[in-house]
Amino acid sequence: MGLMISGKGGSGNFEPVPAGTYVARCVSVVDLGIQQTGFGPKEKIYIGWEVPTERVEWEKDGEKHEGPALIGSQYTASNHEKSILGQHVTSWRGKNFTEEERKAFDIFKVLGAPCMISVTHTTKGEKTYANVQSVMRLPAGTTCPEAETELVAYTPQDNAFAANISKLPEWLQKKCEEGHSPQGHNQQPAANEPAPTSAPPPPVDDFDDDIPF
Repeated sequence: MGLMISGKGGSGNFEPVPAGTYVARCVSVVDLGIQQTGFGPKEKIYIGWEVPTERVEWEKDGEKHEGPALIGSQYTASNHEKSILGQHVTSWRGKNFTEEERKAFDIFKVLGAPCMISVTHTTKGEKTYANVQSVMRLPAGTTCPEAETELVAYTPQDNAFAANISKLPEWLQKKCEEGHSPQGHNQQPAANEPAPTSAPPPPVDDFDDDIPF
């Protein structure tokens, strides 16, 4: 079982990834449950990427480490053609969804997939935040290194992925625990953004071999 999103409408001390366009690879897909937003409670998904050309250093248990920079984005869990997630996934795969495909898409399929991401910055107070503005399919002839970061998929809806919460950063673990708490489940998503369906996706046989998912 994956994590289905429907076609219905609806931290650390690291320096932010510099603004620009990068080859990247998806390394995490996280079911955040129901999160409060300025538009009421929404079903949310977190997608994280590593950017291999941007390197960061950190210290853990007295040892210095070096690796690719990480960046992520939170999305309302909707694959509607006008939703941000729906637009990003469509441009990422480089092919429009059929009506049946869009009805129930397993978002875990993007885990490990390469892409191009466009990063912009916003400043609030004294802090600068890096934002994933767009996600696109890799141009022909462009390659992306294999992931250095462990690939992590998380949802409490499936025992195969539920234990992976321990592999997430503490701030993401906290958001997941809040979003999937009894209090979180008692919040109903806004009417124009229904919760994703748990029905299995229809069989798909017409994906081209070079489409990443």
